[in-house]
Amino acid sequence: MKILKKTKARKDAKIAAAVKDFLTKFKLKEKIDLANQWADAHKKKVTVITIGTLTLSLIIGSWLTLTEDYNEADLFSEMAEVPFDGMRRIQRLKSMQMDQTVELTNKGQQLKHDLDSLVRLPVKSHKDSVDIMVKYRQLELVVKYLDNKQ
Repeated sequence: MKILKKTKARKDAKIAAAVKDFLTKFKLKEKIDLANQWADAHKKKVTVITIGTLTLSLIIGSWLTLTEDYNEADLFSEMAEVPFDGMRRIQRLKSMQMDQTVELTNKGQQLKHDLDSLVRLPVKSHKDSVDIMVKYRQLELVVKYLDNKQ
């Protein structure tokens, strides 16, 4: 926990140093202070400039919206498609997960069948014993994975 705090403190210090270097390099602190002094001295002008800028952006935004050719049906269909795309993606992932589960179940059944047939052999070679161990471990992994899924 202490390591994480120290690492965070170092990163914060690096960021603070970088910001300080940036501010001193471009003398932004002095420029910001001058702009704040001017704004304090000319409150009415700042208010007029702010309101004028906001009104201008509102007028330009309205003009762009009203002059743009668009179909409301297209707008709403695009808005409706986004949630359906997400739902389709979820369904696709669920079906893919289900396919993987079925595939693993089939593989587990095949491993069990192979393992049973190897165990029933009256005389086993070294290769048969190794195959039994390998298939048993594979079957354990499949069962463990399937148990975790459910």
